[in-house]
Amino acid sequence: MLKKPGVALMKLLAIVLALFILGLLPWIDNYAHVFGFIFGFLLSYALLPFVSFGVYDRRKKISLIWICLLTVVVFLFTLLILFYIYPIYECEFCKYLTCLPLTQHFCTTQDINITTRRQL
Repeated sequence: MLKKPGVALMKLLAIVLALFILGLLPWIDNYAHVFGFIFGFLLSYALLPFVSFGVYDRRKKISLIWICLLTVVVFLFTLLILFYIYPIYECEFCKYLTCLPLTQHFCTTQDINITTRRQL
């Protein structure tokens, strides 16, 4: 057991926040990092071995495992649909997750074009 679990949690949250801020630099895909974090958290809770102390605790953990697995499957199919079947091309907010324009020309070298090239 940790002597101070709150301090350990704050250290981990500080690292996650620092890495997310670092991800706002050009050419780092925060979409992949954010959803990788979510998927990793849910799958690690669901697939890692666990210890149960009694019947009630075991039922509660098994139900949480199923909730995590179902959430992962729903996220996976939602992302597959959003990226491959019905992609969203006109998203004004999406460019700020990939690069935060700190200066006028900070993100111009990326040549990111999120508009569709298809003729409708």
